[in-house]
Amino acid sequence: MEELVAKRYSSALFEVALEGKTLDKTGEELSFVNQALEEHEELFKALKSPLIKPVEKKEIMKNIFEKHLTQETLNFIYVLVDKNRSSALKEISEEYHKLLARNNNTIQAVATTAVSMTKEQITELTEKLTKTSGKTVSLANEVDPSIIGGVFIQMGDKIIDGTLKRRLTEIEDRLKEVII
Repeated sequence: MEELVAKRYSSALFEVALEGKTLDKTGEELSFVNQALEEHEELFKALKSPLIKPVEKKEIMKNIFEKHLTQETLNFIYVLVDKNRSSALKEISEEYHKLLARNNNTIQAVATTAVSMTKEQITELTEKLTKTSGKTVSLANEVDPSIIGGVFIQMGDKIIDGTLKRRLTEIEDRLKEVII
């Protein structure tokens, strides 16, 4: 249900931002609001609380974000408050950024490695992924020592598992077959 709500609201906001030529700005503002809500859990709880009236919630949001957001984004948040959908703001933001990436012919990718990648490695991998996907790739690096070595890439709905952990698991499985 939340996913459907997020898609509907993000699509509506995307259309408004497209008409107003504020696609990137709106995306930045949504990220800013989400970050604030994550950092200040009590604010997010207040937004979701049925004990606080929508008028009061909007006043809180106005006092906090008025200087940082365009009126369009602030109005969008007001609509979410009025429709009791403010709890879906994170999902709406994620869906909006997917629409934005699709519109800009970009794709988000995450490269998980055992140790942090250097800037040169990130640049080289980004170039290779851009070349193979035909889209501009925005690459983030996450560290997970349990993969031992190699790289695990998630790009959209595609996964490339070039980790040492996977290879060792495959060898272990083959050895089990031979021994049995």
